[in-house]
Amino acid sequence: MKMRFVAGVLLSSLMLAGVVAPVQAKHAAAPTAPGRYEDWGPDIDVVEIARTFILSDYDRVEVEPLATDGVALPPADENTYEPVKAMLGRFTTVFAEGLREAPAKPVEVIETAAPAARVLRLRGKVLLLDPGSRAKRYWGGFGAGAVRVEVRCELVDGASGDVLLSFTQQRRSGFGGFGGSYEELMARTIRQIGGDVANLLKQF
Repeated sequence: MKMRFVAGVLLSSLMLAGVVAPVQAKHAAAPTAPGRYEDWGPDIDVVEIARTFILSDYDRVEVEPLATDGVALPPADENTYEPVKAMLGRFTTVFAEGLREAPAKPVEVIETAAPAARVLRLRGKVLLLDPGSRAKRYWGGFGAGAVRVEVRCELVDGASGDVLLSFTQQRRSGFGGFGGSYEELMARTIRQIGGDVANLLKQF
């Protein structure tokens, strides 16, 4: 009986270690030293850190309008044209909503940037806004017809104008009622990227 009890305790300990260890590894501190990193920290695709900084040295984050002029629109006669065009017009606002949902610092969308102390400034561009296919999401298998959104941004010190880091992040979303509306899924995916950026900031 005693032997079975000891064996049971050992087995339980090993199983617990197997569960806890991956969780601890998953939440290991992200490196913040200058350098280029892939699959960095909280699920960021690529981060290039130019200069280490401390988030508590800053009071707020200002978001400049993200450039969208490099994004190819669908053909005008397709049913995705208007949703993509509308979402590009709202992109920065929706992105900032996601940034505020997991707040690291107060977030303000600005039209023009001026030098300011204790301010982190976020600027960048939209690389991809793919609405996917609602029909494929409805009828296809897992991941079919997914929305894809990708951005590349820089985080800048507001006083000096120095680039502290840059990052590239892509998100996909393929779930929604009856395939999900185009604007609904694009907005959800853009907000998720904003949340990713908030989590990035919290590592510093």
